[in-house]
Amino acid sequence: MKFIFFFTIIYFSYHPPFLSACPPDQKKSNSNAIEEINLLLDEKKQNIQSAPPSKPSPWSTDKSSHILVLGGGYSPSGNQVSLESNVKYFRKIRNKIGLGEASMHTYFADGKEKGRDLQFYDPDFAVPQVNLILAELFGKTKGISNQYRSNKLLPDGTASIPNLDKWLSQRKKSDLIQKNIIYFTGHGGKGDSKNPHNTTAYLWSNSRLKVNELVKRLDELPLKQSTILIMVQCYSGGFANILFQDGDPKKGVSKHARAGFFSTVQNRVAAGCTPDIREENYQEYSTSFWEALSGQTRTGSKIIKPDYNADGKTSLLEAHSYVSIHSNTIDIPIKTSDILLRKYLPDEFKKKEPGKKVSDLIEKYLPKVLNKNTSDEQSLDPDTLSKSTLFKLANHEQRAVFLGLSKILGLKQEIPVIEIKELQEKLKKEREGIQKEKKKALDQKNKYRDELRKKLLAEHPEISNPYHPRTTQLLLINNKQKVLDIVQNNNTWEKLVQQKEKSEKYESERFVIEKKEVKTMRLRRCIENIILTKTLEREGSVEENKNYSRLLTLERTIFVQ
Repeated sequence: MKFIFFFTIIYFSYHPPFLSACPPDQKKSNSNAIEEINLLLDEKKQNIQSAPPSKPSPWSTDKSSHILVLGGGYSPSGNQVSLESNVKYFRKIRNKIGLGEASMHTYFADGKEKGRDLQFYDPDFAVPQVNLILAELFGKTKGISNQYRSNKLLPDGTASIPNLDKWLSQRKKSDLIQKNIIYFTGHGGKGDSKNPHNTTAYLWSNSRLKVNELVKRLDELPLKQSTILIMVQCYSGGFANILFQDGDPKKGVSKHARAGFFSTVQNRVAAGCTPDIREENYQEYSTSFWEALSGQTRTGSKIIKPDYNADGKTSLLEAHSYVSIHSNTIDIPIKTSDILLRKYLPDEFKKKEPGKKVSDLIEKYLPKVLNKNTSDEQSLDPDTLSKSTLFKLANHEQRAVFLGLSKILGLKQEIPVIEIKELQEKLKKEREGIQKEKKKALDQKNKYRDELRKKLLAEHPEISNPYHPRTTQLLLINNKQKVLDIVQNNNTWEKLVQQKEKSEKYESERFVIEKKEVKTMRLRRCIENIILTKTLEREGSVEENKNYSRLLTLERTIFVQ
């Protein structure tokens, strides 16, 4: 009866009994009626199949991976175009790294507001010379060539705490085994003196998200879900402490599976934020990280993806190691397992002698750990340890970083602890020498600046106030020559520009040296990690080794199966 009733409803839906101009023929046989109904059903089925598929809900909870892209600046002046470009690059290579089917939300700067929230620098944009002169003499030239526009990402909303909570509240609804991937591309701030690890990620309108605040929110997610962070802001390394309860390294490891990769340590600024529109100039952590995973640079060039264990795939840990080797920036990239290794340092390494740093103690004691069963005291010198010993202890990723950075730095010793120290001292002297030359050039530039200020103020005392009507008049086309005549007398302005260019040249040279110094720091950290891993294996508890192994497995996640 239900079957007949169903077909009767469909039949009358196509043949309304009361609105039809020609009532149906009462003599028509039942077989003919059923045949007509079948034809109508086939037609309806075809219409349904040919209709375009409905767009899946972005909040769908049945995906295996869920991505949150969060970032932009804290205000228009801190929202550089490179941050927008980072998001565009990630979107471009998303399919290549195996996240094409993942659910994704983007919260960036002021969202879809029409305000000009994005800062950019176009090298073809020319600032009038008189404006540059007055900015140099009475104001500041930084940012004078920058322009602003609205971001073009069409994000899902503003980068804000409420939107972060909105995304997390949706993730709480799933009880499936899934991965959450949070990519933050923005700015960051230091922690305070009491909690230096509790650093900050800045969101729009100067909103701040601290490590412990993020951990509190992540703790509300189901234990079945794992969370992976990729963060590129200054002081981002503080967020590596998400692996601990309350984000506090003094406490135990959280029950939640969390791992992360960060552009630099918790007490250093990071590279990357620039208003320059030239994409080839962008050098920052996530540029190299996504490049390693996708095999494609942000300018479209192909690269060989790292595969340090020769399994034919690239893991997140291999991508991080690739950054440590190849990134030519001031960053010291770190990961969550780096922090856990130092959490599990033996007590004798944690004791701080007067005037000594923890790193000094590591340098003193780690060779003893490697050779704890030998009576040959000479073998305790780190530079007498054999390469085979180091390679036996190192995992594939550590081995790649050690070899790669040693080659780049031109180091030849098998475990170059002393060689690194000597190189660091040499580079420091070079940097200090350049700093002195730079100061001389700046002092001379400032001497010319003060001389020109005095001359201009003698003729136009109002010029000290940039908003004075007289100052505005001097910027007009018909009046600007009065300013130019004064500053160009005796080639004083030209001499000032020469000294400024000279100081900038020295700064570029200093920057090259600093980037080389950073590579020695990366290499030293790698050597420490190798030895600390073995130390944990030998002296750590079962629980500590289990926690480390679980974390390493998560860091070795492979998106492309």
